Amino acid sequence: TAQECHDIETKVGGRAKLIEMVANPALTGFTAPKILWLKNHEPKNYAKVAHILLPKDYIRFRLTEEFATDASDASGTLLLDVKARQWCKPLIDRLDIKMSVLPKVFESEDVTGVLTEEAAKLLGLKKGVPVVGGAGDQAAGAVGNGIVKRGIISATMGTSGVVFAHSDDVQIDPAGRVHTFCHAVRGKWHVMGVVLSAGGSLQWYRNQLAHAEMTDGKRLKTDPYNLITEQAAEAPPGCEGLFFLPYLTGERTPHADPNARACWIGLSLRHGRSHMIRSIMEGATFAMRDSLEVINSMNIPIREIRLSGGGARSDFWRQMQADVYGRRVSLINTEEGPAFGAALLAASGTGKYKSVVEACTAAIKVVSSTDPQAEAKRIYTKSYPMFGKLYKALKNEFLDIAKIVSES
Repeated sequence: TAQECHDIETKVGGRAKLIEMVANPALTGFTAPKILWLKNHEPKNYAKVAHILLPKDYIRFRLTEEFATDASDASGTLLLDVKARQWCKPLIDRLDIKMSVLPKVFESEDVTGVLTEEAAKLLGLKKGVPVVGGAGDQAAGAVGNGIVKRGIISATMGTSGVVFAHSDDVQIDPAGRVHTFCHAVRGKWHVMGVVLSAGGSLQWYRNQLAHAEMTDGKRLKTDPYNLITEQAAEAPPGCEGLFFLPYLTGERTPHADPNARACWIGLSLRHGRSHMIRSIMEGATFAMRDSLEVINSMNIPIREIRLSGGGARSDFWRQMQADVYGRRVSLINTEEGPAFGAALLAASGTGKYKSVVEACTAAIKVVSSTDPQAEAKRIYTKSYPMFGKLYKALKNEFLDIAKIVSES
């Protein structure tokens, strides 16, 4: 959908104008470019479209027979006026999309319908159970981590990586390096940076280059990741000048470059498997820091960083995150993330709590913290600028490589 993204920005008068309208640039993962792709490539199927729903909203329809969405999830369609928290009619009209195909937008804790008799029978529940708006996965995860107040940031190191900051006001990066979406907290927003292959880079290494560790893991009845990270710990912080750019699937923040590609840079005879593994973990963490740096540059305070995802379960990677970010990082008393956040939204919407903030305050507590190690922090502070320079040095070459691949 790269062409459709270009077309959207052209139709509204450029990237800056689009960011002014919907707070974000056109990116290939958003819904609007996919709608236009269907319209351009499968016009017969597009002509049959009666309603457009996001995945969770289709489930809602099956539960309630209501066509509805919530402001946080709708923000990722590129069709929402994020400031007004309603559909952006001027953009929708320019893209020649019918307003009638889009669902009504609710706040995440609002009751959007009730369980129908048919759905109740299928699920073994009572007819009339209320169904609230819910949220997009990252907004729900933020609620589940208690990221509902200014100054509390989450850093989720999963297959992809997400740095998420609550904001009381609409704060937009003019360069479009981070997303500005509606939060799942009524009348609030969030700023979010996304690393497409964070833990996914280590997963790629496991699947492609760690067959011995996978075999040993089965024999020893342990997770192969434990064996992989044990090897990583044998290499020193900074990996003696070895860098890994974790762009296996392109990159979102801060480069918005689908052509970016992963690579090791700085390999020498002194480097072994331990350096290569650790450099992957460092590269993913440097990429997460990119988002933190953008958020910090927008004058959004960073008083506390809460970790989640697979990278938070590893003592080694948790310490590395503290060292690379140069800040204390914390763990909370729950790991359910988005599912727990959705439950808190339901509890708020049905009267258990007066607000989402009250629900999070009651249910979520910090249970441990990790401080950066002075020497590792010093090394990473010195290495981080080089990580950024490497992408800039290779940006044009990544484009040339993409052209070679497309023409072969």
